[in-house]
Amino acid sequence: MSRLLVVDDQAVFPQIIRSLLGREHTIDVAQSVSEALDRLDKVAYDVVLTDLHLPPGPDGLELLRRARAREVDAPFLVLTDHGTVETAVHAMKEGAFDYLRQTSNGDELRAAVSRAIAHGRMQREVHRLRGEVNQARGVPDRPIGSSPLMVNAVALAERVAASEACVLILGESGTGKELTARLIHKASPRRGGPFVAFDCSALAPSLLESELFGHEKGAFTGAQKARRGLFREAQGGTLFLDEIGDIAPEVQNKLLRVIQERVVKPVGGDTFVPIDTRLLAATNKDLLKLARQGKFREDLYYRLAVVPLQLPSLREHKEDIPALVAHFLGRRRGAGPRPHKIDDDALLRLHGYDWPGNVRELENVLERAAILSDGEEIRGRDLPDLARAGDKMESLMEGDPDRPLKEQIRLAVAEVERRAISHALVAEGGSPSKAARRLGISRASLYTKVKELHIVL
Repeated sequence: MSRLLVVDDQAVFPQIIRSLLGREHTIDVAQSVSEALDRLDKVAYDVVLTDLHLPPGPDGLELLRRARAREVDAPFLVLTDHGTVETAVHAMKEGAFDYLRQTSNGDELRAAVSRAIAHGRMQREVHRLRGEVNQARGVPDRPIGSSPLMVNAVALAERVAASEACVLILGESGTGKELTARLIHKASPRRGGPFVAFDCSALAPSLLESELFGHEKGAFTGAQKARRGLFREAQGGTLFLDEIGDIAPEVQNKLLRVIQERVVKPVGGDTFVPIDTRLLAATNKDLLKLARQGKFREDLYYRLAVVPLQLPSLREHKEDIPALVAHFLGRRRGAGPRPHKIDDDALLRLHGYDWPGNVRELENVLERAAILSDGEEIRGRDLPDLARAGDKMESLMEGDPDRPLKEQIRLAVAEVERRAISHALVAEGGSPSKAARRLGISRASLYTKVKELHIVL
């Protein structure tokens, strides 16, 4: 059910709108430009229907101008009983979506409102996609690999795509959980709708609730305008919530209600808004274990994991490394003349490493090697010393008869910390905050260790 704002200084036309569209849409009424702007600041409307003539103050065109200046994204339908071609052209130039006479019949009005709602959704989707274009270039449409583990995971994703069931995608960081969610969306009947992805670990609980469910203007400090929320942004499509295991208990409670009742209530609002959004979720945690420990709602877990889908770690399907390397190097053809190949020594080094950061770490290692390489192919010397990553540790653990035991232990612990931090930084693209979160330590602690262990950021 969409929400419409009708702006008219007379009561007759809003009553007609309610009688024609009230069963299909929630309808609010404003009698002046100032009242309309106040409502538009507080509520995210799907369509605004405004009369051009609003005596004695500013008219409908002025409302349109002021709304656009405030970045209101709702499409405007301009209605008048004084229609002329010149007025229609003027309204369209000011940004109106369509122009109707108040004498239009019910079918014409319904059709215009439906087109405006569809246009608004399309505009929001276009805006979202523009922000993803650069990131999406070269991204495959499905996880890469022909190993049995990957083939089975992709086959399950394609099978569940046709349903409306919640899918919980399980796997370590960097295994391709978002890519799998996109595959499910693209193979589903909702492929024509938006795909909205969000990392639940990125915000504090209070902000996460607003991000998911939306908020009204003034709902909290800094809420200067109303916001739809991700569930409504994904209306008609798919919402993918990554790191779902990180959401706070109070948000878990509200998310469970949304899944059960298919409605959202914006923060600071007093009405429930119906939604038509498929939910996919992902985590690198053992949610069932957390549920049994009382750290995650068990009923929410079962709602999310109607279909659990496990993605393997890269160390479990190393036979797919050549295909992954070919993809990542092939994607670099637009980034420069070289390199686009890899020699046998480098490939052996890649196979000999355990990849704690999985496919994302492999991508980052190859990117760094390509930058450092001075030839047409990546060679073993262009890679971090992956093949010998354990040699130093083994020598330290074997002990040195001339070195005190405490010193041997100190060096071994330092080497473990150095490797863990280095791997986390590589896996997270060099981001200290993400690496700290991955390691379960504070960013301040990470910086202290980086300085202490002489790690180059």
